[in-house]
Amino acid sequence: MDAQRAKSRPTARRQLAALLVAAPLLWTSCGRPSARAPAVGRVEPRVRAVLQAHIVAARPAPPRKIPLLLVADVAGIAPAPEKGLPGAAAPPAEVAVSAAVPFAPAALRDVRLLRLRDDRGAAVPIRVKPLAVWPQDRSIRSALVAFRAAPPTGGPASYILDYGAPPPGGLPQRADAPATQAAETAQGAVLDEALLPNPDGPIAAVLPSSWYAASLVSGPQVPALDDRRFPGFEAGIEGALLRMTPTYDAYGVSCSGASRTYYDGPHALYQRFLRNGDAARYRRARAEAVWYRQHELRFSPDRRLAVHVCEREDWTPAAPLSWQVLRRMLAQGMLDDYLLTGDPAAKEAVLAMGEALRQNLAALTGGKEDVLRVTERNMGWAMMTLSSYYALDPRPELLSMLRGLADRTVAWQQQGASGAFEHDLSRADPEECERGPRGGSPFMTALLVDALMDYHALTGDPRVRDVVARTAGWLAERAITSDRRAFRYLWGCETDAYDDSGSADLNLLIVPVFGAAYALTREPRWIEVGDALADVGVQEMLVRDPKHWNQAMRAFGRYLGYRAALPSAGREGQLSAGR
Repeated sequence: MDAQRAKSRPTARRQLAALLVAAPLLWTSCGRPSARAPAVGRVEPRVRAVLQAHIVAARPAPPRKIPLLLVADVAGIAPAPEKGLPGAAAPPAEVAVSAAVPFAPAALRDVRLLRLRDDRGAAVPIRVKPLAVWPQDRSIRSALVAFRAAPPTGGPASYILDYGAPPPGGLPQRADAPATQAAETAQGAVLDEALLPNPDGPIAAVLPSSWYAASLVSGPQVPALDDRRFPGFEAGIEGALLRMTPTYDAYGVSCSGASRTYYDGPHALYQRFLRNGDAARYRRARAEAVWYRQHELRFSPDRRLAVHVCEREDWTPAAPLSWQVLRRMLAQGMLDDYLLTGDPAAKEAVLAMGEALRQNLAALTGGKEDVLRVTERNMGWAMMTLSSYYALDPRPELLSMLRGLADRTVAWQQQGASGAFEHDLSRADPEECERGPRGGSPFMTALLVDALMDYHALTGDPRVRDVVARTAGWLAERAITSDRRAFRYLWGCETDAYDDSGSADLNLLIVPVFGAAYALTREPRWIEVGDALADVGVQEMLVRDPKHWNQAMRAFGRYLGYRAALPSAGREGQLSAGR
């Protein structure tokens, strides 16, 4: 069979299947509206099986259920005085509640298929709008759901969000549809493109950590309560945050040292929330995201561009962004904030930082040196920013630029034989290495791989598999210390071999590379290496300030999510439905 005929066969099958499914409809519509369609039993036997299979496939899927928990901020609710009873207080009136509900790829394609029920099973009218889609299949990545509810008393209130099947009476109308049409479909969701969230209202609406983990909204995760393999990490990371002195939020903006948001504090705190799913952690992550926008971003007068406040005030896209600014433009955290709250201010920040980088790429890569290849993290932060931009604005132009960064990353690794992204170590930091013309930084490389996995989730670029596998091989075979307990702070430095495990606290930032390699290759050896180094990292975890806490928290949850696919990890990292 020639290639053209082979290529046409799947299309022919799809056309045949569509015709078989449509046959009864054609029978009733060809001038005989009252005639009955031929029964399936009268169809020739070999065709019958195909017809039955496609009729089943064409039926609407049964609704699926998502537990939604409403938690009231009692301190922020003032009871209204009850009429006729001086001094008495009535239950507070209903308030606006909103929740951003994430979905895994292909799980939901129409937000109007959402329905909400309270703990008695009664339908609750809701308004909805899509917040973002998965670019590859255009399915819903996150949806905003809004409704009114009275603040729960005596504990959280439980609701159920159904999705996946149209409500009785068909799909609801848009918000601007005639009132009679909207009333007829009150059980379902009304699409409202002008819908605004209430992320900081007196009621927080949160989902189970197992749902957040399965949605992949911020990469693969495992709920903290399901982490049987590294309980020391769970206890240590929480305890360190509570005991931190000065407290995390006592730190401010710093352009020279380790600032409070170093390693993307909002992203790290949202990772913590996603793995626990409670209202208190949600509000803490949310507060950090708002603080970052208020204190660390500077917008252009038209608010189309945004850079970190540490950049020169007279900066324009014609001048390359400084290295310090590249790593302080926290697009991952702002994307988390938008996908998990629907706050338009978070979306504005992602788009403005992304547009600033887009306009700056020529200056970053076309001057005297390629700034993005001076260190691995420069490329990593740039790719995170552009990936977050593309996640909310999946235009072909942005995809082309994002692929251009991937092209440069692939070519960079291929220029050497080690698997590292080799560069001049002394150019990046002469105080740490006086001479190292062809070296690499394991922890900076981990940031670049994290960015590559964000890019891969959006595009499915097959080249990422080999790049990540080669990187994992370099880390496991060449960049590891001789005692195999840590990674050399710098690899390839001729004036300091860094062959000691004094930087083992960085293991938790680096081992997600092995998780990513396993996720892409399904070779268990990567998890064996990663687990051994993670054990040391948990023992040596250094979380005395926001920088080190963010460093430990920002990616280790993703490692746990990657390793959860191991057959032997089923009982250790299994997702618990409804937890």
